[in-house]
Amino acid sequence: MRLPLLPLLWREVESLFFSPLAYIVLTVFLVLSGFSFVIALGAAGGIVSDTLALFLGDGPFFWICLVAVPPLVTMRLVAEERRSGTLEVLLTAPVRDRDVILAKFLGALVFQAFLWAPTLVYVRILRGYGALPDPGQLLTSYVGIALATALLTAAGLLFSTRTSNQIVAAVSALTFNILLLFVPVLLQGERFAALGRALASVSIVEHFATAFGKGLLDTGVLAFYVVGTAGLLVLATRSLEARRWR
Repeated sequence: MRLPLLPLLWREVESLFFSPLAYIVLTVFLVLSGFSFVIALGAAGGIVSDTLALFLGDGPFFWICLVAVPPLVTMRLVAEERRSGTLEVLLTAPVRDRDVILAKFLGALVFQAFLWAPTLVYVRILRGYGALPDPGQLLTSYVGIALATALLTAAGLLFSTRTSNQIVAAVSALTFNILLLFVPVLLQGERFAALGRALASVSIVEHFATAFGKGLLDTGVLAFYVVGTAGLLVLATRSLEARRWR
């Protein structure tokens, strides 16, 4: 990691963890994840693999958290700094725009890793009752969560660079996330057969149903998340650079 990136990263992590919104998001997330685990455990009839699939990929609360949390975390990263005027101070510092974007991106990921970490407690509960989860399924499920979160966080950061209004940034990112997740699913019927098959390759829901939730990692799927996340970060950097020259 580049040395100039470290203080920027620490600045972002500190601002996220000391924000009142962060603890509201944390509380809501923990409540939703707890409900999700209880519902998954009951719906699966105690079958560990089915419980994990519902809790980490198939359950409605899982998708609510995955779709809604990144916009809430990223909405203020650039938009609030634009509104308060601190962005101009940051851009006049001897740091590169890409370092600023990367620090904000990594800081948001660190915070969201902190949110998801307590869900491992539920896995420990299953082990405590003698029910051993499949390590491969558990690992790929969390890899899927990390990759999807990175992609949606990069999208949220891009929208945050385009406005000084946090609400606009959050709504724009949330709309993008919903479209990205559910449009491919809605177009998989016979009427849109060709288009549906094409969109299935970029469907996050499909990835969890056929790969991550089954203990599988597909190189094509991994490439989609890596390339998509990198592309969105490049666009966010270009957006920030455009603001520097206005």
